[in-house]
Amino acid sequence: MRELVIVLTDLYLPAAPVEVPAGTQAVLPGIEHAGRYGERVALTEGWRAWLARRLGRDDLAALAPARIAATVLPATSEAQWLATPVHLSAGLSRVHLDHRGLLRLSAAEQASLTRAFAAAFVGSGFTLAGLPCGEFVLQAPGIPPVLTTEPARCAGGEIAAALPHGAQAAALRRVAAEIEMWLHGEETNAVRTRLGRLSVNALWLWGGAAASAAPAPRALVPAPLGFGSDAYLDGLWHLHGGSCRPLPQDLAGVLGPAVPACTVLALSVAAELQQSMHASFAQALGALDERFIAPALAALGEGALARVTLVGNDTALTVRRRSALRIWRRGRPGLASLRWA
Repeated sequence: MRELVIVLTDLYLPAAPVEVPAGTQAVLPGIEHAGRYGERVALTEGWRAWLARRLGRDDLAALAPARIAATVLPATSEAQWLATPVHLSAGLSRVHLDHRGLLRLSAAEQASLTRAFAAAFVGSGFTLAGLPCGEFVLQAPGIPPVLTTEPARCAGGEIAAALPHGAQAAALRRVAAEIEMWLHGEETNAVRTRLGRLSVNALWLWGGAAASAAPAPRALVPAPLGFGSDAYLDGLWHLHGGSCRPLPQDLAGVLGPAVPACTVLALSVAAELQQSMHASFAQALGALDERFIAPALAALGEGALARVTLVGNDTALTVRRRSALRIWRRGRPGLASLRWA
């Protein structure tokens, strides 16, 4: 079985459909095809737990994302949080997170910020460590894990409702506020601003893991192949004795005579937008569809693949070669293909 799993890691739709002006809708032939003919499954635990189970690691599915992501770092049993660099936009009464505000930093920027963090927070017990994907892990002993929302679920809207609430989250909110004040004067941000890049004005703390031992590594046979830049995927592949490869320019860099039984692609709309700062969300998603999703379904029709599963908005759409014979199924336009109602 040659299966290709394509995960749109930061595609989450608002609960109510948004009216899109005529002429600005995304052109998404691949997503629409998958939505019409694919077998639809709701991912009630999110795509990360679903993927861990799909790869045969049920034991990892219930673990916090930070615990999985941190396996690429030196082992520790401290409490850990994923710390995603973001650029928040403040209005008169609301704070907004644009998709472009989901940032990934270079290794040099990460190194600069981790050194500065160590100096600014000396004696606190907190440490900041860079991840290969351009995010961080914050080791924060004494801060218990609380329910948090990953920043990708807020992208494109205001963030107030997504921030951790309640007395148990007070310590986490306090650390996040201290980090925002620290970042305000950081030289790394001054350099980014001079280069025309968005500044890092917050680290979004989420996916927290209580103090515990790291999960056990175990090789998978046959070994899956992973492409893309994502903290969870990097950790998952590290636990299997491998590593995720950089995402190629298009699907041609993935498919070949030696395609394994399962290949996973992690696609990010935010990363696509940051490559073309003048593109709209619809254009960025359309470019990913054109380069990866539609060609994957074409390869399926030609017999190069046996199954394609598209994951986005807590939905998995699995298409097989004979799925298109279900001509009675009605399609939905654009992103409605990834909605349940």
